[in-house]
Amino acid sequence: MSMFGPGAHIGSPLPQGQLIGNYRSYEAAISAVDRAVEAGVDPRFLSIVGRDLRSVYRLRHRPSYAAVAGRGALQGAFFGVFIGLLISMMAGGQDLPMTLASTVVMGAVIWVLFGVIGEVLRRRQLKYAMIPSMTAVSFDLVVDNSVADQVSSVLGPQPTAAAPRPAPAPTPPQTEQQEDETTVDNSRGIPDLPDGRPQYGVRVDPTPDTEPDSDESQTR
Repeated sequence: MSMFGPGAHIGSPLPQGQLIGNYRSYEAAISAVDRAVEAGVDPRFLSIVGRDLRSVYRLRHRPSYAAVAGRGALQGAFFGVFIGLLISMMAGGQDLPMTLASTVVMGAVIWVLFGVIGEVLRRRQLKYAMIPSMTAVSFDLVVDNSVADQVSSVLGPQPTAAAPRPAPAPTPPQTEQQEDETTVDNSRGIPDLPDGRPQYGVRVDPTPDTEPDSDESQTR
């Protein structure tokens, strides 16, 4: 849906007041406004604000040359009738049928030629028709503070836009030394304290097996 109409004012300030609701479609926002106005709220205190405006280009097939010629002939014929009546009035109303017939045929032929030539030039640029428009992702209903309580009581709970989630903080890259320490700690099962001491108990390093005494080996 286009957001710019005959009564639009480019650069006008945003309305000030209280946000009553956020709607996914323009029709839903209009429905809420209608309910508030029917309850006696002055529409001058209500505003619909489009949020996150987007440019939309809808693609369509190009019309055939026959359709272009037919539309041009119809427009040229109406234009020829106007020119014929104007010429007949200037000539005093003489030969009105002949004048109308000639101007209608001439207008139709001229408009058909211009229409077909213009369509050929447009098809050289784009093989399809593109219809631009402006639309909004959602629509806010903003009311003046003086009627905010009245509108809220009439409409009741209204949908609101979800608050954006904060982006997660990036994880700092680990160095090779930190990765080695993490690997060692994972192998122990329970990580040590920052100063190197174990969190629980006392670490006992395993002692290597001692070799048997020489006397015992000789006795054996």
